Amino acid sequence: MKTTSLLSAATYAYLATVASAVGPAIPETAERLPGKPDLMPNWPWRNPFADPNNTRITISSESEASAPTRFVPTCSSQRTFRATEYLLDDLQELPPLGLIPWVEALRKTFTSRPYPGSWDGVDPHGYDRNMLMMEYVDVPIKVRRWIEEQEWSTAAAKGKGLFAVLAKADVEKGEKVVATATSLREKKPETEEEKKEWREGDVNRVVIFAPGALYENAPLWVAEGSECEETLSDMTKYTAKPTDGAVVAYPVDKTRANRAEGKREMEFTIKAQVLKVDDSVPEEDEQQQDKGEKADQFKTQVEKVEEFKTQVEEVVEKVKTAVKDEL
Repeated sequence: MKTTSLLSAATYAYLATVASAVGPAIPETAERLPGKPDLMPNWPWRNPFADPNNTRITISSESEASAPTRFVPTCSSQRTFRATEYLLDDLQELPPLGLIPWVEALRKTFTSRPYPGSWDGVDPHGYDRNMLMMEYVDVPIKVRRWIEEQEWSTAAAKGKGLFAVLAKADVEKGEKVVATATSLREKKPETEEEKKEWREGDVNRVVIFAPGALYENAPLWVAEGSECEETLSDMTKYTAKPTDGAVVAYPVDKTRANRAEGKREMEFTIKAQVLKVDDSVPEEDEQQQDKGEKADQFKTQVEKVEEFKTQVEEVVEKVKTAVKDEL
């Protein structure tokens, strides 16, 4: 079942573009306008775990082979999470295939924000922009607290509006969620009783976000229970560029939802490390190192754009085949 109204590009700055705001959201129809993937401007994040042996952080460029930097990990942590993955098409579908109950709340949350990006600094654009949904209780408590702190901050927090914490909806009753759970509170819980009551409500909530939002708080996803929990929890140490004593993190692996079979389930893995200087490695020229980093990042992003284009083409072709078989 689909809604009769379509998304407005003027209203859904985050959720849609002018190109994707027209036509039915069905991949096999000619009217569906796919996005044209390109690189996110000023994307700061790159995968710091380039060494296949994972013995040290590496940097590579088109002009030179991969070489070790002066940084080695003193502590590592890695975890895999389950989520469901949706495209903008799915905003007009009922659960479990879509997000109809939360469309209004998502509009209010994301309309004033630019799209944070898909994986690896790629913006698919159009209907191919993707979002993840998780049970809120499956999100690590440190991440939940970070999200809520951003939302309840009186200042213009950097992470504000990246994660939409929403009440679950009874689809059979036609329930609609029109606001985020955090926006329904005037301020964050302060007393122990208020905090306990709020946390008990997590079981009745979900959180929806673009994959690019993960980069803003990636270490917190793997901090709890690690040997370096305190350091990984210190967001002042988190950086996109390796430095002595810094924390680096990245979603190092992910699966794809099998949309051709009507499935939305996927998994992603986040890895984080605390770094220190290895004095046995000679100090490299900083400018040359930066140049290598930027070249490597650009090359990787270009490869990801091409990979995304191929994935979209494969999914559309599978859906077309499935529709023909049904007919």
